[in-house]
Amino acid sequence: MEVYLKVIGEAVFFFPLIALLFTLPYVLYNYRKYGSVFSVRILIVYSFVLYMLCVFFLVILPLPSIEEVAAMTGPRMQLKPFHFILDILKESHFVASDPESWFSLIINRAFFQVLFNVVMTAPFGVYLRYYFGCHLKKTLALSFLLSLFFELTQLSGLYFIYPRNYRLFDVDDLMANTLGGVLGYLLVGPFLKILPTRREIDEASFRRGREVSLARRLLALMIDIPCAGLFALLLEAILPIARDVVWFSFFGAYFVLVPALLRGRTVGKLILRIGILAENGSPARWYQYLLRYGSLWAVLFVLPALVDGGLEAVAAAAGLGMIWTVVIGGIFWTGYVFFLVAETVMLALHRPLFYEKLSKTRLVSTIREEC
Repeated sequence: MEVYLKVIGEAVFFFPLIALLFTLPYVLYNYRKYGSVFSVRILIVYSFVLYMLCVFFLVILPLPSIEEVAAMTGPRMQLKPFHFILDILKESHFVASDPESWFSLIINRAFFQVLFNVVMTAPFGVYLRYYFGCHLKKTLALSFLLSLFFELTQLSGLYFIYPRNYRLFDVDDLMANTLGGVLGYLLVGPFLKILPTRREIDEASFRRGREVSLARRLLALMIDIPCAGLFALLLEAILPIARDVVWFSFFGAYFVLVPALLRGRTVGKLILRIGILAENGSPARWYQYLLRYGSLWAVLFVLPALVDGGLEAVAAAAGLGMIWTVVIGGIFWTGYVFFLVAETVMLALHRPLFYEKLSKTRLVSTIREEC
C-alpha cells in the first residue's frame, strides 16, 4: 500500500505540468464548441486526467534500472485465463474442512492483486457512463482496450526503453481491468439521478457562452497579436519600409483589413467563434473597424506616449520644476488607471466599452446561432 501511495503522490506532483500542456488546447476547444469554460466541466475533465495519470503511473512505476531488467530471466507473459485462482490458493492456507482457513482466500497478496486490478479501472467505467455517455458494450470494449494498452506498455518494456518487459503481461489482468470498468459503469447508475447530466452541463455552458466573457476576449487577442505581427512582417517584405511607425501601422491594419475580409472576425475571433457586428445587428463597415481599433490603440498606446512627451515639453517651456511635473503626471496617470479599471469592470459586466460606443459596434458569440 505504501508503494501505491508513493506512486499516486508522484502522479499528483507531475499533474500540474500535464495540466499546463493540456489547458490551452482544452480551453480553446471549450470556447469554440460552447463559448465558455464551465467550472463543473473543468472539475470533471481535470479529475479524469489526474485519474488517468495516476493509473498510468501505477502501471509503469517504480522504474528499475536498465541493468536490472537486462539481468531478468523470468517469464514475460502469463496467457492462462483464471490462473489467479491457483495463485490465491498457493498464497492462502485454505483447507476445505477448516472454515477458519477460508478467510485466508481473501486475505493474501494474490487476492489483493486481483482486487486492485478491478478497483483500478472502476473509475474509468464511471467516467465513461456519466460524462462520456457510453453504453455498456462500449464501456466493456474501451475498458478492455485500456487494459490492453497497459499490458502492451509493460510487454514492450515501456516502449522499448528497456531490453525486455520488467512486469508480466498477464491475461488475468486484462479480465480484471475489464471487469473493473464494467463494475464502475454499473455502480454509478444510482447516482445519475442526483448528479447533473451531461446535457445539463452542455446547456449551462451554451447559456454562458452567449455572452462574450473577458477571458474569451483576451484569449482571442493573445492569438491575434502574433498574427498581426506576422501580417505586418509580410507587408513589410512586400513594401520594404523599415521605419517603426510604418511597421506599427501595418500591425494596426491587421485589425481593420482582416475583419473586413472575414465578416467581422480576426483570426483569434474566428477560432473562438466570436465576431463584430454593428449596433443594429448588421455587418459592420470597414470604417467602424478603423474607429473601433483606432480609438482603442490611441487610448492604450498613443495617449500615454503623447502625455509623457507633452509633459516634458510643457515643463521645459514653462520652466516648471520636477515636482510640478511629477504632480501633473501623477494626476493624469491616476485618472488614466481609474479609467482602465472602470472599463474592465464594464467589460466584466458585459457593458459596451468606450471604443464600442464610438464605433457603434458590439462583440457577439457566433455559437448562439448554431446551437
